[in-house]
Amino acid sequence: MNVMPKGDYYLWYCDWCDSKNLTIWTKVDTGKFCCAACQREFSVESDGHIHLTDSDDMLLQAV
Repeated sequence: MNVMPKGDYYLWYCDWCDSKNLTIWTKVDTGKFCCAACQREFSVESDGHIHLTDSDDMLLQAV
């Protein structure tokens, strides 16, 4: 997923629902944040990339 800095925010597109998100840098710095539209949780891994957290758990919670 591409993350682009924009002032105090990071601009990124959700891989799950393809919505545009602006997330404040302090939230990204904590390591976990959610898409504003679908509420899927993402995390910053040690390689510096953003990944969707365990999607099976998220799907079970929705049911």
